[in-house]
Amino acid sequence: MGKLIKSFSGRLIRIIMAIFLVSMAVASLLAFTITTTGVYSSMKEHYVDAIGYISRYITSNLEKVEISAVNVADEVQWYINSPDDIIKTLASEIEMNKNLTGCGIGFIPDYYPSKGKWFEPYAQIIDGKPHVADIGSSQHDYHKAEWFVSGLASKGGSWTSPYLDKEGAGTLLCTYTLPITDTKGVLAGVFGADISLEWLANILHDIDVNENEIGFLPSGLSALDQGIYSFILGPEGEFIAHPDKERYLGKHNFFEYAEPGKSDKYTRLGRAMCAGKSGDEIVRMDGRKYSVFYAPVSDTGWSMAIAVPVRSLLGPALVLGSLILILMLIGLLSVYTICSRAIRRFTKPLVQLAGSATEVAHGKFDTKLPEISSEDEIRLLRDSFDNMQHSLSKYIADLTETTAQKASMENELDVARNIQMSMLPMTWPAFPDRSDIDIWGGITPAKAVGGDLFDFCLRENKLFFCIGDVSGKGVPASLVMAVISSMFRTLSASGDAPDKLITVINDSVSDRNDNLMFVTFFVGELDLQTGDLKYCNAGHNAPIVLKDGVQKMLEADANIPVGVKSGWNYSLQQAKLSSGSSLFLYTDGLTEATRADGTLFGEERIFSSLASLKASSSSRDISEYMKSKVREFVGEAEQSDDLTILVIKALYTNK
Repeated sequence: MGKLIKSFSGRLIRIIMAIFLVSMAVASLLAFTITTTGVYSSMKEHYVDAIGYISRYITSNLEKVEISAVNVADEVQWYINSPDDIIKTLASEIEMNKNLTGCGIGFIPDYYPSKGKWFEPYAQIIDGKPHVADIGSSQHDYHKAEWFVSGLASKGGSWTSPYLDKEGAGTLLCTYTLPITDTKGVLAGVFGADISLEWLANILHDIDVNENEIGFLPSGLSALDQGIYSFILGPEGEFIAHPDKERYLGKHNFFEYAEPGKSDKYTRLGRAMCAGKSGDEIVRMDGRKYSVFYAPVSDTGWSMAIAVPVRSLLGPALVLGSLILILMLIGLLSVYTICSRAIRRFTKPLVQLAGSATEVAHGKFDTKLPEISSEDEIRLLRDSFDNMQHSLSKYIADLTETTAQKASMENELDVARNIQMSMLPMTWPAFPDRSDIDIWGGITPAKAVGGDLFDFCLRENKLFFCIGDVSGKGVPASLVMAVISSMFRTLSASGDAPDKLITVINDSVSDRNDNLMFVTFFVGELDLQTGDLKYCNAGHNAPIVLKDGVQKMLEADANIPVGVKSGWNYSLQQAKLSSGSSLFLYTDGLTEATRADGTLFGEERIFSSLASLKASSSSRDISEYMKSKVREFVGEAEQSDDLTILVIKALYTNK
C-alpha cells in the first residue's frame, strides 16, 4: 500500500462545516436556559404571592372561628350552672357565625347529674334556623373522641385532624377545641367549633377559578383551565382541603399517591409540607409533572400548596427554543443543499463498495469488489472488505460445524432432563383416593438437569418419603440423583426403618464414589393411622413443622451426608405429627437463593413467609406461595442452585 495522498475524512469534515453546527447548538442551549430561568423565577414570585394571599385569607376566617370560640367559652363559663342558657348561647353562636358547620360542648361525665353521664348539646343550622340537640349517648361516647380528649389535655385552643362526624354535622370536619372551666377554673368540658372540609375546599376552588380576586394567573386563563390547583395538608399528610373533594377529603393521605419508582421527590415534598417549611419542588402527580409551591398556614399546623404544571411555567421558553431550533434546521437545510453534490461526488466509490458489501452480507462471499484507484481511506476500506470476505468464509464453515455439535448436545440434555423428571413424582394430587394425606412437591433445576431429588410412596398405611441434594450441578449431579432415587424406591418397598435405608444407600454410594460426590439426604416414615413419624437425617436441612400458624424446626441429628464414609452409624429419631400439621421440607436452594446484591433468602425469611399463611392452606398452596416469595426476592438474578420443596400435610384423625 502506497503513501496516502489525500484524507477522505478531512474533505468531509470541511464540507459539513462542523463549526456552524456547534455554534448553533451552543446558542440554542444558552437562549433556552436563560429564558427558562427568567420565566420560572418570574412565575415563582407570582405563585409565592398567591400562597401568601390565600393563606392569609384562610387564616383570617379561621381566626374568626377561634375568636368566636373564646367568646363562647367566656359566656358558657358565666352560664355554667344553667344548661338551658348554654343551649341558647350555642344557638346564637351558630346563627351569627356563618363559617361554622356546627358547634357544641361535650361536658365531662355526670357534670350535670340531671342530664346523665353524657351531655353534649350540639348546634347547627337546619332549614335555615338554628337547631340544638343533645347528641351524647352510650352509642356516641364523645368522651373517647379525639377532639374531646385532646381538648381536655390542652391549655388553650387547637385544631384537630380531619374526621367524619356521623352524629353531629354528618360530614368531614376539622374542629377547633377549647377547654371549658367553671368560675373557679375547674375543667367542665370542651367546646368544639366545627368547620367543614368541603368549606375549605370551596374556598380553594373559588379562589382558583376567580383570577380577578388574586391577579396572579398568567395569559388570561383560569387556573383550572391551565391544570393549576391548590390543596392543604395536615401535619401527618392528611388532606385538609382539595378541589377534588370526592376523591381526596377524609379518604386518603398525601403519601399514598406517590408513583411507584418515582416517589423520592414526592415524599420529600410531603415531609417538607408536614414540617411547616416553605419552598418549591418539581414532582410527578397524577401522571403529570408539577412545580409545587408551598408554605405553612399560620397557627394551624397546616401547609398549603399550589401545583402548577411544568408545561404552564416553561411554555414561553419552549416556544422560543422551538423557534430557534426551526431557524437552525433551516440553516442546516441550506448547508445540506449546497454540499450534497460535492458529497455525492466524493462518496461514489463508497456506493459501489456498499453494493458489493450487500452481496457479501447475503452470503455471496465470492462477490468481486470494485477497483478503487484513489489512495485514501476508501481504498483501505475496500482492502478490509477483501480480508473480511476470506475471514467470513472460514468463520461460517467453523460456525456450521459448532452449531451442529451444540444442537446435538442440547437434544441430549433435553432427553436427560425428561428422563430425570420422569423419575420424580409426576401425578398431582398424589393420592386422589385418600383423604388422610395431602402432599405436594416440585423441583426447579438451576441448569438443564439438576442434582436435587424428592420421592414418596405408600407401604401399608405408611408414607415413606425423602428429599436430597447432590453436591454440584449439571449432568454428574443428575446421574447421582438418579441412582439415589432408584435405590430409595427399591429399599422402601422392604419397609426398613429410615436409618437402615440410608445406611444401605450410604455404603453402596461410598464404595463407588471415585468422584467424591456426596448427598445430603432426609428420609421419613409417617404412620397414617397413629401420626408416628420416624426419620433419619444425613446432613440435610431440618424440616419445619407447621401447626395453626406456629412453626418450629424439627429436631434432626446432623449425621454425615451420604457418600462421605461407608459404615457410618446413622441415628433414627421419632416425633408425633398431629392432624392438621404440615411438614415443610426443602433443599439449600431455598435458603441460599441470592438476589443481585448478594443477599441470601435465609431461614429467617422462610419462617416469616410461612407465618403469613393461613392454617387451612393446602400443601400445594404452601409450596407455590414459598416459590413465589423466592421469585419476588431474587428478581432478575440468575438462579444459582437447584430449588426443591416438598410439603406433607396430615389430615387423619389421631389421638
